[in-house]
Amino acid sequence: MKSYEQSPRSDKMTRRDVLATAGIAGAALVAGASVWNMLDAETASASPTTTTVPIYNVKDYGAVGDGTTDDTTAIQNALNDAKTGSISHVVIPRGTYKTTAALRIFGNTRLTLEQGAKVLRCHDSTLLINGLNGVNFSGYDGNGNIIIEGGVWDCNVVQFPDPGNCFGLARGRNIVIRDLEVRDVPNCHAIDMNGCEDILVDNCRFLGYLDPQTDSASNLREAIQISPHLQVGFPYFGVFDGTPCRNVIVSNCYFGASGTTGTQAWPTGVGNHSSVHNLYNSDIKVYGNTFEGMTYGGVRSLKFTEMSVMNNRFINCKMGVMLSNTQANTEGSKDANGVQSGLPQSGKNFIIAGNTFTGTVTTNIYCAGTVKDVSTYAKVESVLIADNVFEQGPAANNCMTIRWANNVTIGSNIIRNQYRGVHLSYVSNCTIHDNTFIDMTTEAVYTEEPDTDYRYNGLTANLNVHDNLIQRCGRTGIFIQSLDGFKVESNVIESPATETDNTRSGILAANMAKNGRVAGNKVKKAASGNQNQYGISVTNTCSDVQIIDNNVEGKTARVSNLSTTSFEGIYIHSPDGTRFKMTVSDTGAPVFTAG
Repeated sequence: MKSYEQSPRSDKMTRRDVLATAGIAGAALVAGASVWNMLDAETASASPTTTTVPIYNVKDYGAVGDGTTDDTTAIQNALNDAKTGSISHVVIPRGTYKTTAALRIFGNTRLTLEQGAKVLRCHDSTLLINGLNGVNFSGYDGNGNIIIEGGVWDCNVVQFPDPGNCFGLARGRNIVIRDLEVRDVPNCHAIDMNGCEDILVDNCRFLGYLDPQTDSASNLREAIQISPHLQVGFPYFGVFDGTPCRNVIVSNCYFGASGTTGTQAWPTGVGNHSSVHNLYNSDIKVYGNTFEGMTYGGVRSLKFTEMSVMNNRFINCKMGVMLSNTQANTEGSKDANGVQSGLPQSGKNFIIAGNTFTGTVTTNIYCAGTVKDVSTYAKVESVLIADNVFEQGPAANNCMTIRWANNVTIGSNIIRNQYRGVHLSYVSNCTIHDNTFIDMTTEAVYTEEPDTDYRYNGLTANLNVHDNLIQRCGRTGIFIQSLDGFKVESNVIESPATETDNTRSGILAANMAKNGRVAGNKVKKAASGNQNQYGISVTNTCSDVQIIDNNVEGKTARVSNLSTTSFEGIYIHSPDGTRFKMTVSDTGAPVFTAG
């Protein structure tokens, strides 16, 4: 019961459109692009204006679409017939189509819900799965080259509240999901993606989630889960060897509430909450989406690599972006065969750029590696946080919390009305530059090593804070402690330490901070009211800190240096190579001290 498309494909997104939507130009490979290539090839084989792709209209198979007739068999028969062609097109016209069992879609199929079409879940399982049970697909060689587009997929949570995904995908390559709406999923995922490659999810709306609060994961489930393939997560088919997802793009989508009684916005928009030792989901791109009211977090990676979160809006989410990782001796530290490694692991290579965060309840960006003991830890490697705007932050949480990470750059962000700007613990090789901090309740930049088991072991090291503007903060502008190797240079700090009068500083080095340089900074005290005690303060537990060329103010004094090995001045060398510290006396006379 098939016909053939005899009209130009004006309704179809071209391959160029897909590339542009994903933010990738030229001939670069984009997730799902091969599907469009196949359609282009089919078209070219016919004529410049018509296609030879067969159409399977579910109405021709007896589907009624009145919302009460069971249309499961009719739709499934159309999908079954479609799998006989090299590529086929299944069409569901306007109407509401009641389904009483999971539908199965197969490779090389385009499934289109026309405007006004809805598929209604009237059962306790997943709405649509890419394959039949019991087939042992390996790698990414399952049912792929699939397009699912248009209409509304309604999981009907009021009548059928038992858990079930909307789309269940595994082992597929080149899958596009676009221009559709998923509504009211009960305690599962809108898209459950397991061991898939080259996936594009574009211009979709994910509305409504039922949290029955019956298990520990129900309050963090993702609208789009990007997961390694394990039997516990997706038991229908495939080899359960932990194959990860690769090259996934989620773009131009909206995640929020549906308004249906008893539902809420999603806990998490995009991410995962399971992992496999030595296997990593990779090349994950989250572009141009809106996450509103997420009750756990907008984006949560669990040990991903090569991930970009760019140009998204996070509105009133509990958390914005969370880079979480695998603890030692947990389910996530087992390999695919269930053998316990006993080791922590963390992801690497993250870009978080060009996003806006407004009204976040806890932390806008939370990045945390994992630790087993002082010699066995896994830092998150290579994180870039740039060109974001943070506004109306939480009342008692950090804007950014970075723990157990290496090679971190935080640059050119606007951070406004936050409790604290950047909080660092056990972070090495970090640069914080060219940011604007406005109205921090406490500090703009704060470092610490809170756990005594790991303190003073060189785990927090090599921090460079330069060329930032800090306007009004309740406590110290830049607070450096428990750190080996730092530079604080060319920052401008206006009206710091206004929470209390004459107690804190513009810049403070304390608690065993060592091997540092504080240079070229400007600290201007508040014109009235509470003022900072010192422009720069170095406490007596610090060592080898150089203070030079700063223009600072403080109510008690401009600079306080209580460290016997630190000094305010410059290094200079004699002709024989001897190094001297040059300082000045109270009369302004130069003083030279060897060392």
